[in-house]
Amino acid sequence: MVQSKMRYLSVPILGVFASLLFFLPSSAEDKKPEEKKPVPPKIAILLPLGVETGSPQKLTLRGQNLTNSPAVKFTGLANPPEIKITETGEAKKIEGFDANRVGDQRLELEFTLPAETPGGTNVALVVTTPVGESKPFPVFIAPAGQIVGELEPNNGFRDAVVQKPGRTIRGALEAATDVDVFRYGLKAGQTLRAEVLAERLGATLDASLTLYDDKGRILKTNDDGPGLGRDSLLEFKVPTDGDYLLAISGVTEKGGPTSVYLLAVTATP
Repeated sequence: MVQSKMRYLSVPILGVFASLLFFLPSSAEDKKPEEKKPVPPKIAILLPLGVETGSPQKLTLRGQNLTNSPAVKFTGLANPPEIKITETGEAKKIEGFDANRVGDQRLELEFTLPAETPGGTNVALVVTTPVGESKPFPVFIAPAGQIVGELEPNNGFRDAVVQKPGRTIRGALEAATDVDVFRYGLKAGQTLRAEVLAERLGATLDASLTLYDDKGRILKTNDDGPGLGRDSLLEFKVPTDGDYLLAISGVTEKGGPTSVYLLAVTATP
């Protein structure tokens, strides 16, 4: 008899639980989709690498979330010049790299830096939109006439272009197998210093430097300079007067529009 009573008592209890389940709100139905938080702008790269002082400069700024009522400003300058945005829009896709790496939007910029603006990478650009600011992005600044473009063809020892120490070469490795070679006349006792600025300025190039004598024998090579990420730094004490060949090549990345570099070369007594 006890078992029978317990069986009959369980029926109304189950009914109460069923009623409660019926009236409980469905968590799946009541859960509202999370609102997407506004994403501030991000700068990926400035093309071309490097700007000079004292004359009008044009830059293409590639990045993400750039075109929502943007404004661009310099940081690190006491009297920064006005930056004019001449065009905004989508950036051409670069094969082998996603938008987070090379950007999918662009801003076309025009400005003139005063002649007395200090050189180096102590100045940065910042993009401002209604949802926030980008992180400061370094800009390489050089005095007028210091940046020179590479001259093609320069893919081998025979085609090596004669350059003078004290200038910064602006170049590109357009294909994975591309190599740029430059010839320097040096004196015994000088110290040659060659530094690549690429990854630090947003470029996709992983550069390597190799120095040869005029017979094509390797004297020194460097892949990643100390504290420079994937950018190269090569220093060499010149043993004898003569011509020396400096070659820059890519290590792993594909060539293309963002496989660019600045090569700063000096020779000191």
